[in-house]
Amino acid sequence: MDVIFDRGVYLPELDLWLDSLRKREFGLISHAHSDHTARHIEPVLTPNTRLLLSDYLKRSSPITLEYGEPLDRGDYTLTLYPAGHCLGSAQALITSRATGERLLYTGDFKARPSPINEPLEPVECDTLVIESTYGKPEYVFPSEETVLETAYQTLRMWLSRGERPVVQGWRLGKAQEIMHYLLAQGFELVVEEGIFQVAEAYQEAGVEFPGRFSCLNGHWAEGQVLVCPPGFRKSSEMNLALGKRYMELTGWASGKGGRRWGRRGDASLAYSDHADFNDLVNYVQQVTPQRVYTVNGFPDLAAHLRGLGYPAVHLDRKNGKGDNAGFQMKLV
Repeated sequence: MDVIFDRGVYLPELDLWLDSLRKREFGLISHAHSDHTARHIEPVLTPNTRLLLSDYLKRSSPITLEYGEPLDRGDYTLTLYPAGHCLGSAQALITSRATGERLLYTGDFKARPSPINEPLEPVECDTLVIESTYGKPEYVFPSEETVLETAYQTLRMWLSRGERPVVQGWRLGKAQEIMHYLLAQGFELVVEEGIFQVAEAYQEAGVEFPGRFSCLNGHWAEGQVLVCPPGFRKSSEMNLALGKRYMELTGWASGKGGRRWGRRGDASLAYSDHADFNDLVNYVQQVTPQRVYTVNGFPDLAAHLRGLGYPAVHLDRKNGKGDNAGFQMKLV
């Protein structure tokens, strides 16, 4: 199957869009982050992604698929598998009826275990379309246990000095993981309203948090750790609080470029809800594709995979122009 990238992944032989950012008649939404969604007329998604996007898709007619449940579309079947990235996140296996070719689209995925998300399930395929957000060799994360222990020690130090700790994480996925870990360590949490609402959706889906947390609503008691999205630091509520100390948990903290991608923090720790470079390479080796397309992120991953013997090319809006021009994928 040919693969085109244009604000989403397109399979022209099947007329199928995967995570298109433009509204389509029919298309996959792999998970509920805004950089993978659009108000398609008939979006395909998991029940938990539908739960998270219920208001956003209220004028759509979603097709809900459980993990492992095939959808017959005539020319192909589409089956979703856990991606480990956030609640409801899914990989999509598309199997052509004409040729039997199996194409796997990963969407964003996380290989390391999460206490609140369905774990990543490797799926063997012929063609792999893999997100390469951290597809550069410098982005190799330390163990999460090491990062989290550093975070706990830092937060306790700030609290012991009477300071107000602020932990920054995206509203959906990473923030709820952080909440789970901090609550398990006995920290008292207050969370920004959007994060609170998403955490309630997690609870509705059956996720249990190991402690209670409150919504900010203008009240941040002494001794509480605030969990909020990165942009919230500019809000009027934050300006009124004194003695704040910011902790950012981001995979970009592992890179050599300093703060090109990260945001200013008193502590910046390499923690992510994505796969790092080694995880990406390992996943390719696990699912044994005959060809690989990388999308988003960096082209370095495709170059590295070619060095390992995989026919691989990075797709962007130029669809192969530039460093990958002339690289032929029809090798199998």
